[in-house]
Amino acid sequence: MEKERATTEEAMLERMRGGDDSALAFFMRRYMDMLYCRALAIVHDKMVAEDVVQEAFIRFWDRRRELTGGDAAPAYLTRLVRNACVNHLEFQEVRRRHAAPYSAYREQEAAWPDWDEERLERVRRQLMAFIETLPGRCREVFVLACVEGLTYREVAARLDVSVNTVKTQVKTAYARVKEHFNLSDEELILFLLLSAHFS
Repeated sequence: MEKERATTEEAMLERMRGGDDSALAFFMRRYMDMLYCRALAIVHDKMVAEDVVQEAFIRFWDRRRELTGGDAAPAYLTRLVRNACVNHLEFQEVRRRHAAPYSAYREQEAAWPDWDEERLERVRRQLMAFIETLPGRCREVFVLACVEGLTYREVAARLDVSVNTVKTQVKTAYARVKEHFNLSDEELILFLLLSAHFS
C-alpha cells in the first residue's frame, strides 16, 4: 500500500511539474486536512491556519519543479506549513512586545515631541521617498497597512492575497525602514506614527 501510494504521488508530481493543476488538486485533497490540523496545533487560530495552508499550496505549485521523489510532497508541504507558522508566531511576538509602548504613545498623542510641523513634514517626506524604493507588492502592502491604517484582512482582500502574505510583506518593509533610517523598534513606531499623523 505504501509503495503504491508513493508511486501514485510520484506520477502526480510529474504531472504537476508539467503544469497540470489537477495534480495539485490531488495533493490538496490528500493533505489539506492534515496540514490544517498541524498548523492549528501551532498557531491556535483557525483563520491563520487556513491562510497558512493555502499559502503553502501556492508555494508548492510555484516551486513544483524543485520536487523529486514520492515522499517529497508531504515532507515539503509540512515544512512549508511549519515554517510559516513559526514566522507568524515570531511576528506576533514582536507586535506583542511593542504593543504596550505603542498604546501608551497613542494615549499621549496630544503631547507630541517638540518637533515643529516643518520637521515633521521633512520626516514624512523622507519616509514617503523611501517607501517608493520598496519592491512593488511590498510597497503596496506597507502603504495600505502602515500608512493608511487598513487591517491585514482589509489589505489582503484589496490586493487579493493571503493575510499571511500581508504579514510577511509588512515585516519585510519594517526591517528595511529600520535599517535605512537606523531606527530601534521603539523609534520605528514613533517614526511611523508621526509620518502617518501628518500624511
